[in-house]
Amino acid sequence: HITWHDLAEVKSLAVVEAHQGRGLARALVNACLDEARRLELAQVFALTAVVELFLKLGFAEVEKSQLPHKIWGECVRCPKFPDCDEVAVLFHTGVLPTVPKPAGQIA
Repeated sequence: HITWHDLAEVKSLAVVEAHQGRGLARALVNACLDEARRLELAQVFALTAVVELFLKLGFAEVEKSQLPHKIWGECVRCPKFPDCDEVAVLFHTGVLPTVPKPAGQIA
């Protein structure tokens, strides 16, 4: 899910318990990261209860305050806010961040 001009979220990803341990989550997250690079997005984040998976894939744990677009756009409406039990993780794709063009400006 694209959140901002250079930021996307791995959102609502789950693998049925009977199929866990087969590398499906890894493949899905890697496909998301590949697409983020193709779209030239600099960062990808997730809020997760499965932190170890994301850390193994190169994400780093970050404070939720580093994700203001997510927190104030969606999380603030969640019944768990502000006591969310999910952990924020962030991945840098290697793409340089872009600066958004002012409205009406042609590339």
